[in-house]
Amino acid sequence: MDIALDDDQIMLRETAVSFAQGALTKQRIRDLEQTADGFDIGIWKEMAQMGWAAAAFPEQYGGAETGTLELGLIVEALGQSAIPSPMFSSVIESGFVLLDAGSKAQKDDWLPRIARGEALMTVALMEANGGLRAQDIRATIKSAGNGFRIDGAKAFVRDAGAVDAIICLARSGDRPEELTLAVVPRDAKGVSLQRMAAAGGEALWEVKFDGVEVNADAIVGDLGAAWSAAKRLLLRGAAFKSAELVGIGQASLDLTLDYAKVRVQFGKPIGSFQGVQHHCAEMYRDLEVSRLLSWQATGSLGEGFDGEREVSMAKAKASKAIPALTRTAHQIHGAIAYYRDYPLELYYHRALAAQAAYGDAAYHRRALSRLLTSDMNAFRGQDSHELPVHYF
Repeated sequence: MDIALDDDQIMLRETAVSFAQGALTKQRIRDLEQTADGFDIGIWKEMAQMGWAAAAFPEQYGGAETGTLELGLIVEALGQSAIPSPMFSSVIESGFVLLDAGSKAQKDDWLPRIARGEALMTVALMEANGGLRAQDIRATIKSAGNGFRIDGAKAFVRDAGAVDAIICLARSGDRPEELTLAVVPRDAKGVSLQRMAAAGGEALWEVKFDGVEVNADAIVGDLGAAWSAAKRLLLRGAAFKSAELVGIGQASLDLTLDYAKVRVQFGKPIGSFQGVQHHCAEMYRDLEVSRLLSWQATGSLGEGFDGEREVSMAKAKASKAIPALTRTAHQIHGAIAYYRDYPLELYYHRALAAQAAYGDAAYHRRALSRLLTSDMNAFRGQDSHELPVHYF
């Protein structure tokens, strides 16, 4: 696929970076990490007014239909400025899950309000074991009267303390993939929340469901058929986390280049030393490779492709390269990089958190190996990028 940006995409990218860089100071971002919500609701509403929350939604739900690549450019800009927001929880997870599997009533009710920034949702997917397989889900949903009863505990739930409702994935049958999604109001009886410590400072929560009762119209999609939507959620999450990692890498490289120009050692800026130049060149190389793979991954989600190969390639690369890039940035900076008042420490921890989200590098390398061994032609995709072979 063509991953070169057109003029409209370049303008969107520049606008997003400009807004994100001026939205919040780094001190304000650190202060938000200590709050229950973890983000500034006023800034989020400004993003929604600019159409960012609705970027990839259909017009009938108040969306702009600009595309998933464009949404990836916005996420990249947010990562570059370390702006916390409910973009992943409310839009990339919940919004797209409802688009994939929600009923007409659920879409009509939630999607326009999410697009306007008036409502927030999140998805309770993973559990304490951290597994990303269907068999790792232990929470249950069972028939109870005219509705259903949910029991179990979920972990690593994004922004649960600030949302209006939680879409819970629970087991409704004995087979590994017999799972069901249900919309649960955050203040429903039997729902309790506990904030979790997080390396990246984001608001992650443990959510317990103790005999929570929901009506039949709370079920998202067909009963027992939610695993396909959950897999698609993980795929989208990985694609957009690769975009966030690219933004983190860009900020880390920018800080390093600026520092190397002003830090003087032996009477010269350290950027004039060949060893430092080599490090910066390697950082730039890995960043650009990660960026192109990220654009390809987010673009493939909206181009009618399955996207599994492209997303796993992007996430595997970014999850390995960007944390390594931030470590090199620390080495070039020296001791100043470890001060919390200096922003590089913020990006370092964001990179650690993002590389693990929706599957780390090893997880996506295994996914690629399964694709490679199961269907070589599918793995190659439409463009194999192979040079002609001449036999003599």
